[in-house]
Amino acid sequence: MSHVALLRGINLGNKNKVDMKSLKVLFEELGYENVRTYIQTGNVIFDNSSYNVQQIETSLRDTYGFDIPVVVRSKEELEEIQQNSTFLKEQVYVMFLEKEISDEQQALLRSLVDDEFVVLNRRNVIINLTKSYHQTKFTNTFFEKKLKMISTARNQNTVNKIILKM
Repeated sequence: MSHVALLRGINLGNKNKVDMKSLKVLFEELGYENVRTYIQTGNVIFDNSSYNVQQIETSLRDTYGFDIPVVVRSKEELEEIQQNSTFLKEQVYVMFLEKEISDEQQALLRSLVDDEFVVLNRRNVIINLTKSYHQTKFTNTFFEKKLKMISTARNQNTVNKIILKM
C-alpha cells in the first residue's frame, strides 16, 4: 500500500534545508520500502502498509536538527480528494490536517472562510481560492492558527503528481 509523508515547512528559502537524497536514505534506514521523493517541499512516497509518524518525526529532528511535522496520507485518500468536485476547480489547495477536526472546528471554518471549501473525512480541507495563494489570507498558517493543529498545504498540481508517482 502506497503512502506519502508530507513534511511541513522544509526548504522554504534558506530555512530548514533538507536534501531529498538524504531524506530518501533516512526513510530507507527506518525500514520503509520503495522510497521516492517528489520536489523539494518534502513529499516522501513509500510502499509500506504501516508507518509510525512519531518515529519519522524523531528521526527527522535527530538528523536535521529541527522539528519537522509530518502528515501521512494513503494513495486511496489522495484519490478520494482528487475525485471531489471542489478539487476539480481552478486554484485549489489541500490542507492536510494532523488529526480530525470537530463539528465546532468545522463550524468555525464555515464562519470565517469566504472561499469555497470542503472538509473531507475531517482530515483534509480542499479550498478553491479566489486569490492566489500568496495573496489570500486562507493559507496553511491561517488553518493551523484557527484549528490549533499542524497542517501542511499542497496545491492541486502537486497532489496530482504525487498520485501518479504512487
